[in-house]
Order: sequence, then structure tokens, then C-alpha cells
Amino acid sequence: MAASLAAVFSVVTLCPRAEAFEAEVNSTSAAQSYAFSSPWGSPLVKRRRFLQTLALGVYHLEGDQPVPGGPEIAVKLRLRLDSDAGVAPEESTYAPDSDTFVPGLSATPVDLMYGYIEGRNLLKGWLGFRLGRQYVADSLGWWAFDGGLVRITTPVYFQIEAYGGLEERGGLPLSTPRFERNGVWRGDRGGFEDRIYPQFQPAYIAPAYGVALESTGVTWIHGRLDYRKVYNQGNVYTSLIPDPLTGAYELYSGRRTSSERIGYALEATAANLGGIKGGLAYDLFNGYFSAYYGQVDWFAAKRLTLGADYDYFRPTFDGDSIFNFFTHNPMTTITGRLDWDASDQIDVALGGGVRSFLTDGDPNTYGMGDTSRAQVKQNDLVGNAAGRYRYDNGLFGLRGLFERGDRGHRQGGDLYGERYWMGGRWTATARVSVFDWDDKLRPDRSATSFAYVLGGAFRPSEVAQAMLEWEHDMNRLVGQRFRILAVLNLTVGK
Repeated sequence: MAASLAAVFSVVTLCPRAEAFEAEVNSTSAAQSYAFSSPWGSPLVKRRRFLQTLALGVYHLEGDQPVPGGPEIAVKLRLRLDSDAGVAPEESTYAPDSDTFVPGLSATPVDLMYGYIEGRNLLKGWLGFRLGRQYVADSLGWWAFDGGLVRITTPVYFQIEAYGGLEERGGLPLSTPRFERNGVWRGDRGGFEDRIYPQFQPAYIAPAYGVALESTGVTWIHGRLDYRKVYNQGNVYTSLIPDPLTGAYELYSGRRTSSERIGYALEATAANLGGIKGGLAYDLFNGYFSAYYGQVDWFAAKRLTLGADYDYFRPTFDGDSIFNFFTHNPMTTITGRLDWDASDQIDVALGGGVRSFLTDGDPNTYGMGDTSRAQVKQNDLVGNAAGRYRYDNGLFGLRGLFERGDRGHRQGGDLYGERYWMGGRWTATARVSVFDWDDKLRPDRSATSFAYVLGGAFRPSEVAQAMLEWEHDMNRLVGQRFRILAVLNLTVGK
């Protein structure tokens, strides 16, 4: 990752002067203060958080006047700082008598979200590349790594990508676990012994590589085939129970699979008729499909779209996770929807369907004399509705949803509005919501929640906008919750 930063800044400083280059700087500053209590009344948590992002984009570093479809070289990066002034020293520093220490907790984590050099349309359009920390968004989901990507675009409607490097992981410098596979708690174990919190695994670099085959040059249809593999390295605990004689934990060391997946996504659109989307992902480590989906849209009228969706999801985890030992039951959702733009001012959206999932044993009777682990199918009815009215100086809307089944329900909605003055220089916002949920397995956790939000924004110029928001939530479980949020956005281009 340090190499990624070095590569980015070396290009910025060493590239020949390009008179036609373009630059953009964007920053977001957000400060918030909030307080809430646990459902048991104590402790009372108070936090004062500050978020700062800084993005830089420098374009057309190729040294010549930009030509549409011609070679392009650019540098892009974004840094993020999350500072939490409410984190007490005893929460992040280990002490034998501490009951508040949280392994891996940092009061000021810094994340290089992305930082790379990019080349496009090189060698008469055949070659593209990226070098540095970058995102990949494909049929396997969002992913981030430090390394290089090469793209070969052919004149016969397809391109090939190959990439490799190190997966971004929490516990490493300027990194977060945001895009890791689930199921493992990793980070920097410096400052406390191995026998303390053995479930908190040490972070090591994770080599990875992938390839993709993608259609290109055709606007009405697009497909992409993806394969990616990530390795785990270093020591990992194979048991959280120490040896009764030595007190040591059993370790495994060596390269092993973290994840290995293959996926495909396809979408096609026919003007004035509709469109289809579909995709699937197969987990080679677990040996089953982890997801597949399909979507159909019909443009029934100029302002009316009807659609249907099918979604199958089965959870998967990092290869080092103990969750791989347990069953992974799938969930399937089938829904229909309607989107209607009644006029230039009014739009309406409706949707609903059924969600089903499997459990090992009947949740209604298991543990009450019933020990059968036979799979039982559970169903939920789901639905949502939304409407919005826009007028010259503002808008207001209403949204609602419900989820109801044998285990309980979650239902509610919110009403919101915005009002603008002086051509949008000043904005006032308000929102009120009521939600109710009922948990049949834990009746004591059922409650009704009420919340309201009041806010405003001021845009003094084209490059700056400031926003302030107050939020108050309440229910019988957590009592009163409060939050104040202030945001400043700045964008400067040349």
C-alpha cells in the first residue's frame, strides 16, 4: 500500500508539464455528537465524531491536447479520517483489570480509500491500466486491493482484465476491513499477549489475483465473467481453548484460501420495450452457489414501468472463519414492483412479494421438547410504497414498508419534506417517522419507535455547501437518543 502511494505521487511530480491538464479537489467535513443508552439502562454512550475526506483528481497528464477517444492518463486518490473524541484511553489500551478494552479500536483511523494511476485508450485503444489502491465492482461484489490491473480491449466487442496484488485489510496501515470477507475479526495485536482475546486474529498481507472477460462496444447488451481468489497467510488459531497443560493455543501457519469465487452478470435493454438483468456467483471454496438473481422490466407506457425480481442469497465467509463449520441456509426473495411518473411533479412506487428461508429445526418449537434438526421453511410477506410531490420551491414525500411472518413483523413509514429559497441557496428539511416491530422469539424486544429530524443547508457559492441536522429517536427499549450532524462540502476544479 505504501508502494501505491509512492507510485501515485511519483507520477504527479515526474510527469512532463501538460498545459491541458485538469484538476479537481473535493473535501467533506462532518462533525456529529450523539448519545444513547443500552436497553438495560447502562452504560450511557456518548460520542463526538469527526469525519474528513479529501479527494484529488488530476486528468490529461498524457502531455498533449485531449482528443476524444484518445490516450488519457490520470491520477485519483481519496483519503478518509474518522476521529472519535468520545473514545476513552482505556477502551483502546489494554490493561489486565480493564472491562472496557476493545481490541483493534482506534480513535483516529486513517483510510486510503483509493489512490491510483490510470491509463486509458493507450496503444491505439488496446491497452488500459491501473496501478495503486483501487476498487473492483463486478458480479462478485465490491472489493479493494493494492496492486495493478491491465485491460486489453479488442476491436471485436470484448475486453480482458487481469489484476493482482494484496487485498485491503483492517489492521494494516491506512486500511479498513470494509471489503473483507465476513467471519473473521482481524487487526493489530500489538500491546497484549496471545492468550488475551485469541478470537482477535493478527492481520497479515493477503495476496490475491483475478481475471475478467467483458463485452464492449455494444450499448444494448453487456456481460461480464469474473474470477477472483484471495489467500490467507501467517498464523491463525485453530482453537479458542488453550492446551490444559501448556496454556498455549493451537496454531496453523501457511498459505491457505481466504476466498475463491466465480461469477457472471448480464443485462440487456430494448428501447421502448424493457430490459432484463441477471447474474450468479459460485463459491468454489464452499462448493455451492452463493447468489443468483434475475430482474425483468417492462416499459408498459411512457411513464409506467412494471417489473419483477428474483433474488437468491446463501451466506459465505472467509476461509479462516469458524462459521464455515455451521450450516449456511439460503434466503430467496420474489417481488413485483410498479414505478409510475404520474406527472412532472408526482411519482409513485409500489412493490411487494414473499421472502422465504430455511432453518435447522422449527423456530416455534425447537428447544421446547423438540430436538429435530429437520429443515423448516419460513415465509415473510414484504411490501413497500413511496410517493413524492415536487413543486417549484421544494418537495414532500411519504414512504412506508412492512415485513410480516411467523416470527413477527416490522412495519412503519416516514413523511419528509424540503423547502428551498433564493434559487436553492438556502434549504430547510424535516422528517418524521414511526416504526413498530414484534419479535415472537424475544417478545421483550418488541417496541414502537418514533423519530424526527430537522435540518437546513446553505450554499454560499458553487464550491461550498454547509448542512446542519438535529435527530431525536425514542422507544421503550433505549429511551431517548439524540444526534447533531454538521457537514461541509467543498469542490474546486480547474
